[in-house]
Amino acid sequence: MFDVSTFIQAALTNTVILLPVIMALVTLYGKFGASGKLQLALSLVTGFVLGMAIMAADLGLPTNYAGWVALVIYGLIPGLVASGVYETGKGIATRATAG
Repeated sequence: MFDVSTFIQAALTNTVILLPVIMALVTLYGKFGASGKLQLALSLVTGFVLGMAIMAADLGLPTNYAGWVALVIYGLIPGLVASGVYETGKGIATRATAG
């Protein structure tokens, strides 16, 4: 059975660990030549894959539909946050160099 409280507790703990890793990987992608929309998409995909992987490693593979849906939703959270942080940082850097 899917336990929401265990999932939320694991999500909060894992997100704190995961976001700096995702941001470091997105920066590394930039060093390898990714930029613009490609780098934004890579941040989303990296967050999604690593988010799902760390949650599955922490709680085990889901055994029911609710567990799989929660796993996919959790994968989206760090991916979307990383994408938002990337876009915000890019905007701040653009304004700083223009102004």
